[in-house]
Amino acid sequence: MMQKYLLLLSLAVASQSFVIQPPTKVTSAAALFSTTQSISDNLASALKKASKTLAVVLEYDGPSNASPGDLSTVSMQLRKCNAVALVTSDLAAAAAFVEEQATAKGNFPGPCPVIYTGDDLEGAVKAGVSAVIVEGNKVVDGTDVICKVSSPAEAEAVSGGAYLVDADSESVQEILAAIPTGSVVLASMKAMQNDNTEFQRGKELRELGVTAILLEKACVGDAEDILYATFVINGLTKKKSSTFNMSGLTGSTNGHFGGVATSMSTTWLRVKRSSSSE
Repeated sequence: MMQKYLLLLSLAVASQSFVIQPPTKVTSAAALFSTTQSISDNLASALKKASKTLAVVLEYDGPSNASPGDLSTVSMQLRKCNAVALVTSDLAAAAAFVEEQATAKGNFPGPCPVIYTGDDLEGAVKAGVSAVIVEGNKVVDGTDVICKVSSPAEAEAVSGGAYLVDADSESVQEILAAIPTGSVVLASMKAMQNDNTEFQRGKELRELGVTAILLEKACVGDAEDILYATFVINGLTKKKSSTFNMSGLTGSTNGHFGGVATSMSTTWLRVKRSSSSE
């Protein structure tokens, strides 16, 4: 009887050593990247540089009748200018951009994320866009979401990991302060500002926690699209922004025929035309 008892006791002790333990939780790189990570790694890394350099996002607001070939060319050129992402409210343009950017997979520079700002969210998801920009905390299945917030209260209420703010809002500092630390934060501002003030403003916003600048209507389908894209990307990403090397670019409309252009003297023909028509 004693031997049987000892045998049962030894079996019970041995069984304790084989208890299956729950797997150890491993923190992913995505979780380390942001305290509120809820967007894909690809989009997060594009809009928030590890080097803390500002990411530059360009909005396309070209003619609605642009051909697929023209849109494909614009997409390719903007990628080669080192835009980190393309934004548009035109669904046809978004679809063309997605298709063209996919051809750059495995190349350098690689594909740019395409972000949609229009109303046809279902169509955008079907087109394969990387993300959509929506008001507040709206949920969209099938793609990443960037939440546009216009007040500190909205910023606190949103639970996503990517936010869009208006750089010209009077309460922009308070809004940025309300956004969780570590988030992806885009600030939108007008393209082609007088005296190129987008450069200095970009630096100020970066100090406030902004990770990417969205230049509104940077590309409208005219001859200055690529020239401006190259100019503004260099200006916002280079440490020295007072002068920029414009060699190799044709800029007869601006008086730049190669060489160095200063950030205080650039006047864009597009702006002149707009001012004269008012």
